Amino acid sequence: MPFPAMPTQVTCPKCQQVFVTQVRTIIDIGEEPELKEEFLRGRVNYAQCPQCQTGGMLSTPLLYHDPNRELLVAYVPPQLGLSADQQEQFMGSLVNAVMNQLPTERRKGYFLQPKSVLTMEGLYDAILEADGFSREVLEAQRGRIRLVNTLLAAVDDEKTLSQLAEEHRQELDYDFYLMLSHSIEAHEQDGDQERADALTRLREKLLARGGPPVPSAGTPAGSYDELIEMLDGMPVGERWRAAVVANRQRLDYGFFQALTARIEAAQSAGDREGDQRLTELRKRVLDELDAQDRLARNAEDQASLLIMKLAEAQDVAAAVREHESEINEVFVGVLARYRAMAETQKDTSRAEKLSAILEATLDILEEKLPAEVRFVNRLLRSGYPDGTDAVLEKHRGLLSDAFLKTYDQYIASLEQSPDKDLAEHLRQVRAQIVAKLTILRA
Repeated sequence: MPFPAMPTQVTCPKCQQVFVTQVRTIIDIGEEPELKEEFLRGRVNYAQCPQCQTGGMLSTPLLYHDPNRELLVAYVPPQLGLSADQQEQFMGSLVNAVMNQLPTERRKGYFLQPKSVLTMEGLYDAILEADGFSREVLEAQRGRIRLVNTLLAAVDDEKTLSQLAEEHRQELDYDFYLMLSHSIEAHEQDGDQERADALTRLREKLLARGGPPVPSAGTPAGSYDELIEMLDGMPVGERWRAAVVANRQRLDYGFFQALTARIEAAQSAGDREGDQRLTELRKRVLDELDAQDRLARNAEDQASLLIMKLAEAQDVAAAVREHESEINEVFVGVLARYRAMAETQKDTSRAEKLSAILEATLDILEEKLPAEVRFVNRLLRSGYPDGTDAVLEKHRGLLSDAFLKTYDQYIASLEQSPDKDLAEHLRQVRAQIVAKLTILRA
């Protein structure tokens, strides 16, 4: 069973806009393999204000699990200032949550010794090294990132940019342009259009100064040529479409540039059969990408229709549970966006109805989380002091010194993120918890 992202209210530190973002503490690739690509692209636990576009990564502990590679990696942001014992206790609860989801025969020895990393970069390295990437390859990728930043700083200085492009001519290869295209797409999808436009302008100026040579046969594994040959050699069908989906992020500007170069080479050589075949391949890939984009839009449309249906229900909680199988991250994202829009427009009635749907949705999602996490989430969503006191009374059985330590870790995590208001809320509730523990000990 997947560990869902929890929609969490945050306040933009720049414009004070309140919005909802998805927060994860467990990334289990065995349950949700698509999360791996999202995480490596920096899209997990990234909060961006819908009003002013200010964004950044939330500082939150993470447990990454890939059962196929027997990889279990724990990361606790050092800025949280947790002691070794506190880190071990917190991560132990997450490891147990993952392990308890598995049947006994799948609980292997690596669960007893999860790997710890000190930085987010170290977590990325651990994942990629498990995939077979050497440290040399990873360092080369970082070098490309540094080069992009250097070139981007001179993008509006034609003379300096030309000098830099000439100095780094050998480094401006297909791998560089591939990474640049991935970065553009990532920033566009994350809503950072300003950064995407700057990178696009850089790419165009570099290509105008002479792009990379067309790859020839025998290029290293993972080149555009090999991707073209793979798609060209596969029969059209479900397997071919699955290959397009799996390589979606690589079917970028550089890919179509390389494919077009092959078509032009076939035309120059008088190879009519090759020209026709590759031209048809280009059309098929473009059509398939369009189809995938339509599927994404359809998913949002379906989520919108479901929200409209739930908004008309007399018993919202029952209606949401009836449609539990249709609840996913797309649905939650659209719902949160609609509610934020209603609040911005001061449409109180609509905002309250959407909040009720979101509350019922959160209740269902929380059922899949450990009891302590559910408890803290309910305290976060309850008004202080009466609402939180009622929640604490209802869950007195969960109150203990061990829970209080875990609770303090949540506060520390929120203090290092844009969620300052939530941290203050939990600090206020902490006094209530201490008071009730005192009564329980008496």
